[in-house]
Amino acid sequence: MIENWVEDEPENEEFFYACLHEWEMTHPQYNADTKAAITKFNESILEQPRLYIKPGTEQRHTEHAKKNSGWQKYLVAASVLFVLLLGTWLFRDIALNKSYTTGNGEISAVTLSDGSKVVLNSNSLLQVPRFGFGGVSRQVQLRGEAMFSVVHTLDDKKFVVLTDPGFQVEVLGTEFNLSARDSDTKVVLQEGKVKVLYKEEPEQAATSLIMAPGDLVTVDEKQKKLQVKQVRHPENYSAWQHGRFVFDRTSLAEIKEILQDNYGLVVSLRGIDGSKISISGSFKARNADELLLALSEILDISVIRQDNRVMLISSK
Repeated sequence: MIENWVEDEPENEEFFYACLHEWEMTHPQYNADTKAAITKFNESILEQPRLYIKPGTEQRHTEHAKKNSGWQKYLVAASVLFVLLLGTWLFRDIALNKSYTTGNGEISAVTLSDGSKVVLNSNSLLQVPRFGFGGVSRQVQLRGEAMFSVVHTLDDKKFVVLTDPGFQVEVLGTEFNLSARDSDTKVVLQEGKVKVLYKEEPEQAATSLIMAPGDLVTVDEKQKKLQVKQVRHPENYSAWQHGRFVFDRTSLAEIKEILQDNYGLVVSLRGIDGSKISISGSFKARNADELLLALSEILDISVIRQDNRVMLISSK
C-alpha cells in the first residue's frame, strides 16, 4: 500500500522519507522480544530426536543447559540488533539523500530547492540532502558530468559540489561545467568566480585556486596537482546539454572516452592510432548512432556496432 501511495505523487515519496527519518531519530533502538525467541528456540530443540544418555549424566546436562540459557538470550538479542543496524546502514543513504540519475544518452534538468539549476549529462548521478539543504548548507555530490547555474543567497551561503573526498568546487553564484568521470576530473567556468580545492590524501592540506571565466582546471593524476589553462570558448564544454558535440583538436582517443561515458559503448580501433587523429568542428547528434555516422564520414572509416560494442576500422 505504501509503494502504491508513493508512486501516485512525487510529494508522497518525500513525505514518506521525512516520516521515516523522524521515526528513526525518535526510536534509535529496537526492543527485541527475546523471551519469545528463546521459547521458540527451546521448542525447536525439544522437537529434535532424543539421544541416548547414560545413567547419571542427566543432572550434568541439566546444569549445563541452565548455564547456556543465559548467553542464548543475549545471542538472540545481539543477532536481531545486528540485522536491524545493518538494514539501517544500507538504507541510510537513500533516506538522507535524494538522487537524480541519468542513463545512456539521457540528459535531465533539475531545479533545486534554493533555485539553482543543474543539467545532468548522460550516466551521471547527483545526490542532494533531503534535510537541511539551503538552510544548514548547500552541499551536493556529483558523479559524472553536469552544468551548474548557481543562485546567490542573501546570507552568502556557499554552494559546494563534491566529486570525491579529495576534490570539491565552492561557489557563491555562477555557471560552470563539472566533469567527474573515471577518465578525468575537470571544471570549466563560464561566469562568476569559483574556488577549486584538491588534496591527494584526506589528512593532507588541500591545494586551492580561484578560477576566472574561461579557465579550465584539470587534475593531474601523475603529479597530483591542479592544472589551469584558458580556453577560447568555455560554452563549448557544456554544448552537450543542447545535443551538440564541439571538438577542438580533440583526439579520437578522447572521443572514445566520450562514447563510453555518454552511451556506455566499448570502442576498439583497428588500423587506427587514436592519439594521432584529431577532429575539430561542431556536430549535432541526438544519439550514439548519429555521432558514429558523423565520425565515419569525417574520418573515412568503417563503423561496426553490435549491441554496446563498436569497432572503428581504417578504410585505407
